[in-house]
Amino acid sequence: MKIGTIASHSALNIVSGARIEGFETILFCPPERKDFYASFGFENSLAIIDSFDEVLDMSPENIIMVPHGSFVAYIGAEKLIKSELKIFGSRKLMQWEADRNLKSKLLKNSGLKVPRELISIDDIDCPVIAKTHGAAGGKGYFIAKNRDDAYRNMQPGVEYVFQEYIVGTKVFVTYFHSLARDRLEIFGADIRYETDADANLRFDAQPSFVVVGNIPLVLRESTLARYFEIGKSFVKGFKELTGGVIPGPFCIETIIDRNMEIYSFEFSGRIVAGTNIWMPYSPYSFITHQEKMWMGRRIAREIRELLDKNLLDEALL
Repeated sequence: MKIGTIASHSALNIVSGARIEGFETILFCPPERKDFYASFGFENSLAIIDSFDEVLDMSPENIIMVPHGSFVAYIGAEKLIKSELKIFGSRKLMQWEADRNLKSKLLKNSGLKVPRELISIDDIDCPVIAKTHGAAGGKGYFIAKNRDDAYRNMQPGVEYVFQEYIVGTKVFVTYFHSLARDRLEIFGADIRYETDADANLRFDAQPSFVVVGNIPLVLRESTLARYFEIGKSFVKGFKELTGGVIPGPFCIETIIDRNMEIYSFEFSGRIVAGTNIWMPYSPYSFITHQEKMWMGRRIAREIRELLDKNLLDEALL
């Protein structure tokens, strides 16, 4: 059995973790990235492809694919969901992640506090952040002070969702839901650094929200306990709403305002790039496992334990 992924996003994280857990690995890589991934010692894992779409046509029998954000961005959630690939994780959760209306429904049904949403541009009566659909790393987002400002910044033919703009600190918490051990683990927390949105703008300009990278964050312990409850509520809410389970990693994306209110405004139903900062471990993963444990390794460890218990099919949804 091999563990595979496409050469982007968190591939270094995934492949290194699978290797240390004893799995053969396969990394589907475009020619222009071959030298980059080979420089990390992955040359024997590389399968050169001209387009990421080619992975949809391969034989799925002996490869477990670990999806990440680039699967949704480059291949598309719909194609991925309909494919015959053996995917570690929930196809349904990825489908809900790609649709902002479904995403909002799940967050609300999980009992999480969410920013107020405006159904149409004509309903805007406060500062908003306009977002596009899909996993595009913040590309195309903009802030609008009012309705007229939103009209000026919208791009023709692009569908937007408008959320009340909450002023506060962005906190992205990653979880791991283990079916093999029947438990929820808080894995780590980070802050995303978003081009000039996180720079000190000295002029009246529309900031860009394209993600550049991630910054480690260690939360106050009392706040961390609240995030544990948020994670449990999310897993429960997904099961109540869809009848399904969440295998493996997911991320709840939040803002904490000055009153320490936590607003959940997004989720990612798979490994996120923010876990790359926690190689070889985060404070929380080290406490939980008492060894070096990054997300790629945690995924591979889970696959190994599910294989040993003949339960792997429960995580290939």
